[in-house]
Amino acid sequence: MIRRTLIHALICFAVFSGAQLSAQTSPVRIIMIGAHPDDCDQKGGGTAILLASMGYAVKFVSVTNGDAGHQSEGGGMLAKRRLAEAKEAGKRFGVEYDVLANHDGELLPTLDVRLQIIRKIREWNADVVIAPRPNDYHPDHRYTGVLVQDAAYMVAVPNVAADTPPLKKNPVFLYFQDFF
Repeated sequence: MIRRTLIHALICFAVFSGAQLSAQTSPVRIIMIGAHPDDCDQKGGGTAILLASMGYAVKFVSVTNGDAGHQSEGGGMLAKRRLAEAKEAGKRFGVEYDVLANHDGELLPTLDVRLQIIRKIREWNADVVIAPRPNDYHPDHRYTGVLVQDAAYMVAVPNVAADTPPLKKNPVFLYFQDFF
């Protein structure tokens, strides 16, 4: 109970801090972005389940398809299996789950991938974005943090990714807990 209250208080503080005290009629919208299918599950799965059960709208996004993330399997079949696992996890957690088509182990902080992330944050109309810090042993995790950091301001800029309406307010950006 204390954990649930603390999480709720932290999210409310993050969303409604400063001048953002306008009345919000729809649920708070949280998007968690990880490098691989299962990163959001491992870093924020319990929190996501708790938030979804409290009425928050939660989405997970994997920036890569996980096609290299196994010691003995790889390629398209692995990517399909990991997509199915992600969708099933999302269903069980009560969250939406998207997996982008970028190759595992090959992620770079390019404009193309940044635009993919900007679009996902905009499409979700996020109030809160949670992602890895841009400091990690794994380049995919590190570059996911960089990409989200680079997208943070741009989600409100109308002429960037102009095919997706810009956000009217900038979300609160947070980092997953890590052990660095």
